[in-house]
Amino acid sequence: MTWRGGLTLVLLATAVLTGWSVWRHVARQAPTTASPRSDFILRDFELVALDSAGKESFTLRGPRLQRDPGAKSMTLETPLFLVPDRQGAYWEVRSRSGHVPDDGKQLRLRGNVVATSPAAVPPPTRIETEALDLFPRQNRATSAATVRITRPGLTMQGRGLRAEFDRQQVSLLSDVRTRYVPTPR
Repeated sequence: MTWRGGLTLVLLATAVLTGWSVWRHVARQAPTTASPRSDFILRDFELVALDSAGKESFTLRGPRLQRDPGAKSMTLETPLFLVPDRQGAYWEVRSRSGHVPDDGKQLRLRGNVVATSPAAVPPPTRIETEALDLFPRQNRATSAATVRITRPGLTMQGRGLRAEFDRQQVSLLSDVRTRYVPTPR
């Protein structure tokens, strides 16, 4: 065998190994899920959701809503939910972010969540927590996080929450501490 024949075999073997290595590297990096690209993005939007009877379930406002086509879910930036009670007055619920799973039965609010009762319905109530799950079809909310509820002359703090907006009833579930300061007459 001549030196040219040996060099040809070495170069051929190197080319085969290089091609095989590149093929393995590309196959390893190939995407295994759907594209992370959104179906749609809404900016500065207002959305009114109706229940099965055609009655308003909630109104949602925000600067940005993005839908993930793979999970069929939506993410929200600084959403504002307006949830009507029986009299048609609105609870305002705000948070840093929100997530709506594909079934749409639950709204997960995270980060600096603040819910305030309708101004026309006394007593004025403010609920603060880091995580709140809204169930618009049942007109209720729950949380497993620390929750603070304030009303005139009353502050309650505890872990876990159950709220029934129709009945205007809010319950703390455990580790409840209450501070009552009577209002002067």
